[in-house]
Amino acid sequence: MQPPSRRAIQARALRAEGLTMQQIAEKMGCNRGTVSKWLAKDTIKAQSNELDRLISDAQAKYDSLPPSEAERLRDLRDSLREQQQVIIKRQIKLLESVQGEAMTALRSKDLPTVRAAASLISALTRAFAHEAMVYQIIDPAEVMRQALKDD
Repeated sequence: MQPPSRRAIQARALRAEGLTMQQIAEKMGCNRGTVSKWLAKDTIKAQSNELDRLISDAQAKYDSLPPSEAERLRDLRDSLREQQQVIIKRQIKLLESVQGEAMTALRSKDLPTVRAAASLISALTRAFAHEAMVYQIIDPAEVMRQALKDD
C-alpha cells in the first residue's frame, strides 16, 4: 500500500481543524467525493487497527482464563490412561516371566513347579480380567496388544 499523497494529508489536517468535507473540497479545489475517499482510507485504517487491538485483547483474556472443567478432566483422563498402560505393561512382563519359568520347568519335567506356575498364571489372568472389568476395559486382550505395540 502506498503512502498517502500530500493532498490527502492536507485534507486530513483540515478535517482535524473541524472543516466539513464540502469546505475542504472548496478550499482544495476538488470534489467532495475525492475528499471523502482520502478521509475514508484513514478511517478504515483506524478501524482496522482498533479491530486488531480488540481481537488481540480478547485473545489475551481467553489465554489467561483458567482451564475449563472439561480440559482438566481430559488431562486427568490422559494421565490415567498413561498410568494404566504402564501397569498393563508390567502385568504382561510378569505373566511372560511366569510363563517362561513354567516352560523351563516343563522341559526339565519339574511337575510341582509347572503346577505352581499354572496356578499362578490362572490367578494372574483372573486378576487382570477383574481389573479390566473394574477399569471398564471392554477387551483386555486388545489393551494388552496395544500396550505391547507401544514398546
